[in-house]
Amino acid sequence: MKKAVILINIGSPDELTVSAIRRYLRQFLMDSRVIDIPYPFRFLLVNGIIAPFRAPKSLKSYQKVLIEGQSPLIYYSYQLEEKLQNVLGKEYVVKIAMMYGKPYLKNILDELKQLDVSEIILLPLYPQYASSTTGSALEMAFQHIQSWLTIPRIKTIHTFFNDDDFIDIWAKHIQSHWPSKFDYILFSYHGLPIRQIYKADKQFKESFCQLNDTCCKSNFDKRSFCYRKNCVQTTELIAQKLQLSQDRYCYSFQSRLGQSEWLKPYTSDKIKELAQQGIQHLVVVSPAFVTDCLETLFEIQIEYEEEFKKNGGQSLTLIPSLNIKEEWVAFLKKIITQ
Repeated sequence: MKKAVILINIGSPDELTVSAIRRYLRQFLMDSRVIDIPYPFRFLLVNGIIAPFRAPKSLKSYQKVLIEGQSPLIYYSYQLEEKLQNVLGKEYVVKIAMMYGKPYLKNILDELKQLDVSEIILLPLYPQYASSTTGSALEMAFQHIQSWLTIPRIKTIHTFFNDDDFIDIWAKHIQSHWPSKFDYILFSYHGLPIRQIYKADKQFKESFCQLNDTCCKSNFDKRSFCYRKNCVQTTELIAQKLQLSQDRYCYSFQSRLGQSEWLKPYTSDKIKELAQQGIQHLVVVSPAFVTDCLETLFEIQIEYEEEFKKNGGQSLTLIPSLNIKEEWVAFLKKIITQ
């Protein structure tokens, strides 16, 4: 019997139309782990404000980053599926699956249900753990599988941000793409509302989150599922590999949504601050995104580059995501088969 590997990611709109993007945003943002407020308020916020007004803007953004007519996430994901299938061989069935778009995770699970696989390996492609990403992906899969009469072995793989090979891949990848001349490196991660960090910490009997670098940089093995801690430590581990001095890099958080307080510093503020401090040549890398998407190719490469230059900077270089890099595919094979 074969083993099945499901590479889970957030997804993209099924079509590049305003209506399809609205539908995508509703699916995504109505997830109670993504916007963790009571249902009535979430419903009004998403359906009355965010989806109607954000969809037209998102369409214009997608149109600027398409690759062969597809969203970058979908374009690279299918290639990753093929490459990983080739290296794993006939003993495995590799499938990409999206949480809020085609190919839908539930549909992929239905396909595998009929194949009589011996094991399903769930691999959310989020290096750092967050309830709204990895947690939501696993909950979605478990809720669907729980109704099966015959449930195969289930294996989950996640939170690989501090794996030595993963850090080494990113360090070498950055070195191979950074320009000959640069002043500073900014590590930008997807943001989260601060309340979600505290809520996750309160799950445990011993609550110790201080939401600062003293807490996040200490006790590397403790509270391994804290998103901020994961991001800070990813930054530190890659910086150590690159032998960067403390004055050559920092981290920040992007993609803020709404008016509540999110993890700081905000990337948009940091970009402006660095330019005003005299940084002329900036490199930005996003180790939370293993596949290029709207957040990297539009938000960073277009919006943040414009902001950086507007405030006095000369060049902003985005390091591409790992996408279909051979070393990345080999790493996935390693963590799947070990």
